[in-house]
Amino acid sequence: MLLCLALAVIGFWTKADAQTQYRGSCNTPVKAPGTCVLVVECDFIRRVLAKPILEKNDVRYIEASRCGTHEGKALVCCARPTGSTPNPASSSTNGNTNNNDIDNRFSSGLSLNDRLKLLPQVPNCGVQYDDRIVGGERAGITAYPWIARIEHYDQRNNKYAFHCGGSLINERYVLTAAHCLSGIPKGWTITSVRLGEWDTASNPDCDDGECYDVVQDIAVEKVIIHENFINSRTEVHNDIALLRLAKPAVNSDTVTPICLPLDSSFRNRPSDGSRLFVAGWGQTEMDSGSRYKLHVSVPKVTIQHCQNKYPAANIDERQICAGGEAGKDSCRGDSGGPLMEVLPPTRQQPQPAFYMMGVVSFGRQCGLADVPGVYTKVNHFGDWILNHIEP
Repeated sequence: MLLCLALAVIGFWTKADAQTQYRGSCNTPVKAPGTCVLVVECDFIRRVLAKPILEKNDVRYIEASRCGTHEGKALVCCARPTGSTPNPASSSTNGNTNNNDIDNRFSSGLSLNDRLKLLPQVPNCGVQYDDRIVGGERAGITAYPWIARIEHYDQRNNKYAFHCGGSLINERYVLTAAHCLSGIPKGWTITSVRLGEWDTASNPDCDDGECYDVVQDIAVEKVIIHENFINSRTEVHNDIALLRLAKPAVNSDTVTPICLPLDSSFRNRPSDGSRLFVAGWGQTEMDSGSRYKLHVSVPKVTIQHCQNKYPAANIDERQICAGGEAGKDSCRGDSGGPLMEVLPPTRQQPQPAFYMMGVVSFGRQCGLADVPGVYTKVNHFGDWILNHIEP
């Protein structure tokens, strides 16, 4: 049924659609350069239409890709590497078509070890130059420099806005929650990521007479949602996703990646007692949030305690829970943002290093005493992350 709907969407045109000539230049829904071609000539659109089930984002992307007609046939704006045109002969399905990826230009021939090298290690990740970890709700300008804001285009209101958060994990990828990408309202399209933000009302940000680099707004080239993501009334699982950026982020005092806890030493860490941190602008899909980047410290709690507080949610080893102190919760941060742990300095890392232990997923009413928030456990999804990143 959804496949028929998508074909119907592509096949319905108005005079306004027929502005780009066949084989002319165009921009894809994520602002990447493309060529206006027949549907059969676009590898990615063909792969989307070949899915057994089309998700809402698929249909939205196809709708936004329309660029005209040619001899009565639909044209779509097909992304391409610079200097090349789409090649229909190269079409293939590699088993990852359920990932909602916005492009398919990348080789999958790397080993997991090769992919692991794509992620920065200490001392090249997890470093912030602000020594105020928790000094009030407002974070410093250089605090948590990996935190990203996700921008969408609202087709109904013809405007761009930010919703949800994420974390830069290397120069090309942002890790976020699947519900931030698949659960968005009808008519929204994910467009770009903003890095280096502090005060949403100023650019560049300045504090005590010192100004920092302007924000980096980078188009999203590829959206990858966990293929087994579940989001129902009683259950949220595999709530994790990746955004590939159209160009590398540039490291600065306000933009650096966070470390990921992928080695075996993180598997047997204590299940409670440690202090973790959440930061962001308080944004969710429906809430505009704070002007300034905020942060809060929350305690890690056992999975058993979390299961008792969410008896119908089937909380398991794929998740981590933290919080439960009155007035302190991840609603002070972002949906999709990071749950972080600070590890002490080592010989290799003279400063404390932040690791992304979780992704903000769900919870009850914000800040309730003895009710923790639920996060996707990052180290459980290490292989999934490595399997979906490319150079």
